[in-house]
Amino acid sequence: MAESKLLHLFDDQKHYLKSFQTFNSYSAKYAMQETWTNTVLLDNIVPHLPNLDRDKQLRVFGIGSGSGEVDYPFLTALLKKYPIITNRVVEPAEDQIIKYKALVQSKGHELQGVKFDWRQQTLEQYRDTDGVGTKFHFISTIHSMYHVEDVDSSLMYLYDLLEPGGKLLVIILSDQSGFSNFLNRLPGLLKQSLRYISSAHIRRPFEARDIPCVQIHRNSEVDITECFNETSEDGELFRDFLVQLKGFRKTATPSQYKEAMEYLASSECTKKDGRKIVMNNDRDAVIVTKMST
Repeated sequence: MAESKLLHLFDDQKHYLKSFQTFNSYSAKYAMQETWTNTVLLDNIVPHLPNLDRDKQLRVFGIGSGSGEVDYPFLTALLKKYPIITNRVVEPAEDQIIKYKALVQSKGHELQGVKFDWRQQTLEQYRDTDGVGTKFHFISTIHSMYHVEDVDSSLMYLYDLLEPGGKLLVIILSDQSGFSNFLNRLPGLLKQSLRYISSAHIRRPFEARDIPCVQIHRNSEVDITECFNETSEDGELFRDFLVQLKGFRKTATPSQYKEAMEYLASSECTKKDGRKIVMNNDRDAVIVTKMST
């Protein structure tokens, strides 16, 4: 088929979520949550957030929070120091907000003191409607910057939303991972424009402006053997997520498909572990501090 018929995965929200969930089922994404909470939030963020009077609220902003599994342990950790929290959540998928609300209801006794404000919007839509009206002490965007239209502009907008001394946390694919190598090479193989974001893109606008930021690296691997099973529905969804294209095997030309899968199986992206093909899926946490004016 013609190359122009390649469809970006992000343009179909339902298919994206389905493929993303398949990816998660084969990876240790949420198994890393304790590491992020302990070594990033508790060690590198909470002790350095502004001190507030006991009757003042900590304002937290979650971008692309999904169904809340990642935000929930962050909030319980923050409650140990800040008994009153307002948590604004921007999430475009209605079904994810419904799941988040159900999670909050089931964990209500652990989240006493947190007031939630859900906004079913993209970050761009929120920016258009709220502007810079509300400032926050802590902003988190966990694997959601892949979806913004302009990374540099969006990051600087979030930085502007911070209170002096506030922290912005961005967790994203490491630019040192095999997955990053694959996504970096893929557009050339397909002769197709693809959106590829890693920790290098996150650091860039802050480093260019001499804004303090630190990066914390964590190792991660995912068994991608199923991607090479062409009769498997999971394999198809998994493959779509990795190439960031919908129905990749059906819409790509035979040569495009062959080259992409061969590169995916190469030592630049993966390694063999017995009969398994394992991809380096390392993640980075970039922490940005708002300088006092």
